[in-house]
Amino acid sequence: MKDKKLEPKTGSQDGSVDTSPFAQLLGKFPEGTTAPVAPLLPSKPKSSFQVGRTRKGGYPIFLEKRPGGKTMTIIRNVSGDADALLTLLKKRCAAGGKAFEDWVEVQGDHCAKVQSMLREMGL
Repeated sequence: MKDKKLEPKTGSQDGSVDTSPFAQLLGKFPEGTTAPVAPLLPSKPKSSFQVGRTRKGGYPIFLEKRPGGKTMTIIRNVSGDADALLTLLKKRCAAGGKAFEDWVEVQGDHCAKVQSMLREMGL
């Protein structure tokens, strides 16, 4: 077998050896051109619903025990599009539920998840 000798390429002006695979691209693009960078944190989504707070400032989230050992997380004081809130909650909690005029029910005990989601949304 023949041994191939790899010759290092000099990519810098002072003659030092540059082993970067991108050394050949130096000088081919004008300085200061960068791609636009997306913000790290997404802006607050515009929601078509509001969740009113309780008198003490908390979220009106309750846990209800149903016959047969079932539990339901209930979010009260919902104004606006309750179906939009239900859609978000179903995706976040991976559970079923039902929307009413001014409250939403989600199957299972998801009080902490719902509270953190509402807090993130700034409601």
